[in-house]
Amino acid sequence: MKEAFSPVLRLLVIILSAAAPLLGGCVANKQYNTTPDQYLSAVIVAGEGVVGVDLAIIEFDEFGMLWDRDQLEDAISLIERRNEASERGIVVFTYTHGWMNNADQSRSESDLTRFRDWTAGLAGRLQDQGELAPDHVVGVYLAWRGATTRLPLVSTATFWDRRRTAERVASYPMLETLIRIKTAGQSRSDSKVIVSGHSMGGLILTKTLAPSLNALLLHQGEGGVSKLTNMLVTHNPAFDGLSTYQFIEYLKLNGVTAELRTGDGSVEPAPGPIMLSITSEADWVTRLAYSAGQIVGHRSTNFRSTLGEGTPSQGYLATRALGHVDHLISHRAWVEDGEVKLERVPGAYNDTPYWIVQVSEEICRDHGDIFNDRYNELYRRILHLNRIFEPEVQTWVRRRPAAPLNEIPLVSMERHVTERPSHKQKGNQ
Repeated sequence: MKEAFSPVLRLLVIILSAAAPLLGGCVANKQYNTTPDQYLSAVIVAGEGVVGVDLAIIEFDEFGMLWDRDQLEDAISLIERRNEASERGIVVFTYTHGWMNNADQSRSESDLTRFRDWTAGLAGRLQDQGELAPDHVVGVYLAWRGATTRLPLVSTATFWDRRRTAERVASYPMLETLIRIKTAGQSRSDSKVIVSGHSMGGLILTKTLAPSLNALLLHQGEGGVSKLTNMLVTHNPAFDGLSTYQFIEYLKLNGVTAELRTGDGSVEPAPGPIMLSITSEADWVTRLAYSAGQIVGHRSTNFRSTLGEGTPSQGYLATRALGHVDHLISHRAWVEDGEVKLERVPGAYNDTPYWIVQVSEEICRDHGDIFNDRYNELYRRILHLNRIFEPEVQTWVRRRPAAPLNEIPLVSMERHVTERPSHKQKGNQ
């Protein structure tokens, strides 16, 4: 397959990636919110007919360790209190930011500010839904050191260094945090937990939760398992196509399907996904910068030349972000006559409950443009496919039962036994 980058560009990328950690350092490596009044706040105070909103901040260091465990414990206590006081259940939205962001509340233009405003807007939309919607929102901002400098150009060169850090943040403390939030948030059946991440935050969440979902399906999946969250959503994720291909292969080979289960015991196929990834075709960060960094990172890696007819090579998949690999895309979305359209790709290889949606520039114009009205319209539409805010409705996943032992061909087992020399034979060789 034709190389996407010239030798000169590859050399430039190598130099920049090596120099980035030395050029960085303008943004402190520290905990930004040290007291409860800083990391817990009310965005909208609940009242009669008003959906309340709280914001909790939990910070992780360069190695994925919690800066302060009190942040986690206090966030869990807040979720539990809101659940106890609620009449219709609550919705917990977690958001893990990406590159060039952190937990600094003094920055007016940041993902933290945008997420706070977004949760306020969500409260208004839930309020319009009336009795079917939860009556409180808890937003949990999961922060890490995505920014090391504010200097233009220099900050661009930190992309690859911060990506390595994001892989470390996909840690045991992050898994503990997500599972405890899920447990506290779903302590009542009409409450929901939605986990989301942008850019490298999507990488962090996918690397943290996908292996855990695999383990659950392997051990209990034949009878169905309740998901680790009501929905996992990644926005313009900086995550590679090869890892994604392996996960999709697992889902396909094991016949993993999604189903909706209600309080009266009924079960029906889920029309929506269990995991959702949205990438803009106009996102140059994941389309170009990410690939450049991956090529540098894999410059000494040996890849298999083929994974089968019609499948991209290991090298191609490993050096592309998942949302820019046509082979992995399940759906496309665009604007037509002022309306957002969503369609499954005809004959898509990815026919699993893990939807990978590529959207047009009209829906998302660049890497960070994920809070605009059209993007949110698409986001809400997909969430509502699985009736996510309806009480007593939960999304489960099920794995196809394994073949009984008496159906496994014995000829291969016999050949294995006859061709393997005994210990005695080995000694005579």
